[in-house]
Amino acid sequence: MPSDSPRERQVLLGIVAVALVTLLYSVLIAQQILAWFGIAIPLVFLYLLWRLVRAHERVADALEE
Repeated sequence: MPSDSPRERQVLLGIVAVALVTLLYSVLIAQQILAWFGIAIPLVFLYLLWRLVRAHERVADALEE
């Protein structure tokens, strides 16, 4: 699914970077892979919520025209 703007791409890359850093931390430092899910699941939820808001904005913009 292509991004709408460079800003959206930056946000997605930021989320992926945070997810990778937390995965490496949970595996290498804490040695508890399940601890990562406590961080990753809220990140995925926030990303999906952000996508939902963006979709609603696009629908509202389309209806204004």
